[in-house]
Amino acid sequence: MCYRPDDPVDYLENCLQKVRELGGAEKVKWDTFVGPDKRNLPLLNGGQARRSFFRNVLPESCNFPYRRYDRLPPIHQFSIESDTDLSETAELIEEYEVFDPSRPHPKIILVIGGPGSGKGTQSLKIAERYGFEYISVGELLRKKIHNTSSNRKWSLIAKIITTGELAPQETTITEIKQKLMQIPDSEGIVIDGFPRDVAQALSFEDQICTPDLVVFLACANHKLKERLLKRAEQQGRPDDNLKAIQRRLMNFKQNAVPLVNYFQEKGLIITVRSDLHRQRVKVQCQHQEGVVSTSVM
Repeated sequence: MCYRPDDPVDYLENCLQKVRELGGAEKVKWDTFVGPDKRNLPLLNGGQARRSFFRNVLPESCNFPYRRYDRLPPIHQFSIESDTDLSETAELIEEYEVFDPSRPHPKIILVIGGPGSGKGTQSLKIAERYGFEYISVGELLRKKIHNTSSNRKWSLIAKIITTGELAPQETTITEIKQKLMQIPDSEGIVIDGFPRDVAQALSFEDQICTPDLVVFLACANHKLKERLLKRAEQQGRPDDNLKAIQRRLMNFKQNAVPLVNYFQEKGLIITVRSDLHRQRVKVQCQHQEGVVSTSVM
């Protein structure tokens, strides 16, 4: 009633993994698998529509009387974006121009990949090679959390990230927009770690612009896990705990293929193997004002 997964087996595997994380089947509630992206079903219009619904669905041979069923109670699940106490301003949904429409916008390169795939390292190399600005979306959010630790909204976002889930989409987009508006005169901007799924990609295009190039760093799952565990020992990042790592890898596995396919259909993406010791790839970015070419190691 809530989901129509493209890969039902993968969806069931994710559900079973969630049951294990909760501590067993006894911890499962009726709304455990109803995520924040749920869509409400259309209401049935009165008793006659309900009778018609059950008459069409249930066979005539049913030997139990028709009963009127009340609607299920609402899910009391906290929503960051809908909680009026936490919404900072209407900017979460406000549309405004990020770049000056009278001037060509800077070249935008997005670098995506699994957690631990080397997005930060390679993004910095591209930015330094061409004198572009560099934005790490993860660092942007972590810095905001650190600077506003007493804010209820950002405290909850910190908890979401620590468990391995994605930060709320509109909050992330707003932070990216505000950062981009601080560097309007740059020739190019490399954005590391965004988007994470197709919905974020659509939101980025709708509210900011279509990227000029997307670099996807492909890496085997076991390599990602090894790197994240090693990074946890060295840096102690809160989102590098074992449970969060498993959740982040699961989210990446679920979202990566549709996201890569989306950018492939637009002819914007190149794939680079990031689990090899050394690999040199020439990257070309077509743009109205010229061509960007670089090498990723």
